[in-house]
Amino acid sequence: MMTMLKGTLGGLCTVAALTVSMDAAAQTLEERVALLEQQNREMSELIRQNSEKQAKAGLKSKYMPQLHGILRGKYEYQPDMEASRFEVRNARLSVGGALPLRSEYKLEVDLCDEGQIKMKDAWVRVTPWKALRVSIGQQRMPFSIDAHRNPSAQYFANRSFIAKQVGDMRDVGLQVGYTFNSGGSDARPLVILDAGMFNGSNLDNQKTAWYKAISYSARMQWFPAKGLAIVPSVQHTAIANRQANYTSLDLGTYYEANGLHIEAEYLRKTYMNDAFGNCNAINAMTIYKMPLKGEKSYFQRISYQARYDYMDDHSDGKAGFAKDSNGNATSRLAISDHKRHRMTLGLTFAVRNPYFPTDLRLNYEKYWYPHGGAKESEQDKIVAEIMVKF
Repeated sequence: MMTMLKGTLGGLCTVAALTVSMDAAAQTLEERVALLEQQNREMSELIRQNSEKQAKAGLKSKYMPQLHGILRGKYEYQPDMEASRFEVRNARLSVGGALPLRSEYKLEVDLCDEGQIKMKDAWVRVTPWKALRVSIGQQRMPFSIDAHRNPSAQYFANRSFIAKQVGDMRDVGLQVGYTFNSGGSDARPLVILDAGMFNGSNLDNQKTAWYKAISYSARMQWFPAKGLAIVPSVQHTAIANRQANYTSLDLGTYYEANGLHIEAEYLRKTYMNDAFGNCNAINAMTIYKMPLKGEKSYFQRISYQARYDYMDDHSDGKAGFAKDSNGNATSRLAISDHKRHRMTLGLTFAVRNPYFPTDLRLNYEKYWYPHGGAKESEQDKIVAEIMVKF
């Protein structure tokens, strides 16, 4: 009897132990499932928070102002004068960027434009859709190829006659642009149109810039084939404190391929009411960029350059009207620049610097004046320049 009782009690203990063990195992499994679910929720929350942080950081980076600049220092020697000079030609700073609701802005000032501080660009822009641009403010008028280039994109130490004397013009106004792109996988611009209306030769005193006759400028860039561009443009604006005006027609083209750049441009400026004789200007250049092998070399590229440019007698209107023998103002504008030819040969050495692109330039300029009138700074010269961009 005792033996049977002990066996029964042992069996009951064994069953009880197995029951407790099964309950414990079941409880541990439930806890593990709950723990995994909690960890999954926490991981999902961390992923969500990280995605929000990345989105905010990307948004902040997208709308962060972009700072750019260019510094050009040069040395010039004129053999005929047996004299030389150093000059800080440009010390430009610009800030620009995108804003919410498809808008943009740009501010650019030159702290040393031939020794003076000058505001260059100050405009705001809206882009209702990607291909359309509407800008208002101070900006370069859409005209020419070379006259529209920023100093950071120029090939020679000194600008062409078209870019400096005959076609250079900034003004305050409204400009509209539209870009037509090709389709397919190799999408590229086919036609870029820009046109605007402006105050007319009154940057310094915009409060008195009321006008009755409109000033306008328009340019089309047509790219019929890869690397080839044909650029016609027209400009009409007032000069000499709005007492005279002119119309300019310009046709230019360039081709780029395998380091070669060939460009030619012709401009004709016609003054209204016979205020000055018609002015013709030509600019033609060839540049070949030859890369240098070896990642440790100081220079990464050498450019071989040649340019010929020409201009007729020209008046920018800044000196007003010429005077007769009695000192009285006539109806003819005073001459600003005399007729001239120039040939420029040059080398440009690009320093291997991915962060601050740096160019070292050596140019020789040869001038011809058929009727005299050479300015002190517009004679045969040797130019050495260092340009840094950031």
